[in-house]
Amino acid sequence: MYRATFIILPIILAACSGGSFVSPPVTPTATKLVIAGWAGYVPQTILDAFSAETGIAVEYVIYEEQSAAIAQLRAGADYDLVVMGSSFVPRLIGDGLLAPLDYGQIPNHRNISINFHDLSYDPGNRYSVVYQWGVGGLIVRPDLLDRPITRWADLWDPALAGKIAMWVTEEDLFAITLKAMGQPVNTTDRSVLAEAAERISTLLPNIVALDPIMPNAADLLANGTYPIVYGWSFDAIAGHALNPAVAFVFPEEGPIFWIDTLIVPKASTRQAAAFQFINFVLRPEISAQITNEIYVATANERAMSLIDPALRDHPWIFPGRIMLKAEYLSEPPVDIKAYRHQLWEQIATTQRVR
Repeated sequence: MYRATFIILPIILAACSGGSFVSPPVTPTATKLVIAGWAGYVPQTILDAFSAETGIAVEYVIYEEQSAAIAQLRAGADYDLVVMGSSFVPRLIGDGLLAPLDYGQIPNHRNISINFHDLSYDPGNRYSVVYQWGVGGLIVRPDLLDRPITRWADLWDPALAGKIAMWVTEEDLFAITLKAMGQPVNTTDRSVLAEAAERISTLLPNIVALDPIMPNAADLLANGTYPIVYGWSFDAIAGHALNPAVAFVFPEEGPIFWIDTLIVPKASTRQAAAFQFINFVLRPEISAQITNEIYVATANERAMSLIDPALRDHPWIFPGRIMLKAEYLSEPPVDIKAYRHQLWEQIATTQRVR
């Protein structure tokens, strides 16, 4: 859920009337489609509806980390479509792992807001289509805490040991720590990264690692198992529905902005079916249904009028001015990434997440 420079999205997507879809001109002959993504991120209702309409059986493979999915792609995994954070797209393009998209078969791409066209991670949208977007923040139970949580820096309070839970990844922890330090999340300054690594070491004892295959942390928040979780709008809204005490905090230093895309591996032998699925997902009513089910923002502006108004107007899903302070996490240059990973490995040898 994450370019060589970060971007800020300064506006909310506006609702737009209309909602017709266009069918692709090419009918695929495949009878199977393999999609890889996060647990629960493509609703089963969507997969079933696509299969019922096309006769194409969909196998949804859950990955624990996007780096694992990339390694599987390199190893020749039989994937036809992958949900991939946009920050990884340039590397995949450079390595020749992605198929150019055939927009003749994806006419519903016209429904995507102009704000999500021609972004720097994939100029011309040659290889990726925006799936969903959002921001990372802190989901909290204020009623179970002795002090307000308003900043990333608050996480370092020793009194919070064992009360903070998150899906632990190198990218997220460096981003959170750099935000807390007042540094750009995409810094290439090695001294800053080294300082961040030291601060991560002092933060890890406060953190409980969540199971990577958990679709969300709603239950854990609702029942008070953990009063602070690093997460996203879907965790917050699902948790709030179970317990109104659950709140979503956009830290004062600014949230972390991310875009997830759909990509087609070059090695796929069922690319036409993958294009058909993308076109299906970009129908206004289907994009709206996805947001209505998983509480994550769509980039499909023709879908906006079809989204449940309570979700369309919800500031946790479609944030307002806080986006002026949001930073977009990109994949660092190769040498900086290697250096950061070395720091991470050193942390791992001395620290253990609960």
